[in-house]
Amino acid sequence: MSISGRVARMVVCGAFILLASSANAFDFDGAWATDAGNCPQIFVKKNNKISMSRRSDFFGGGFIVEGDRIRGPSATCKINGRKEEADMLRLIASCTTQIAILSPMQLDIKIESPDKIIRFFPNFPEIAIPYARCAF
Repeated sequence: MSISGRVARMVVCGAFILLASSANAFDFDGAWATDAGNCPQIFVKKNNKISMSRRSDFFGGGFIVEGDRIRGPSATCKINGRKEEADMLRLIASCTTQIAILSPMQLDIKIESPDKIIRFFPNFPEIAIPYARCAF
């Protein structure tokens, strides 16, 4: 087999491995709340689109993940990097608020199950916030 044939074969195999591994990646999309019982008060679904309710802060924390975007009541973030190892998901995100553009931040998330996660803060390891995926 020629060198170009081997290179083409390696590229095809590499692409297949990447596609196969991404199929097993944790599906992070959805609406997440600190208390699943409060999902109807935190989120509103209209025309098949989920958004934060006006009074979402009164019922606990929450955020919405759509592809590489994370939306919360006061900020919107773009996921720039994602690394998954065993039950940990590490994200690098750039966020903006109505007032400022924030420097990239690291989000460390432990995957408890497909519908339960725990967010850890790299600089404050004693702080952990559990979230549940809301069913819509």
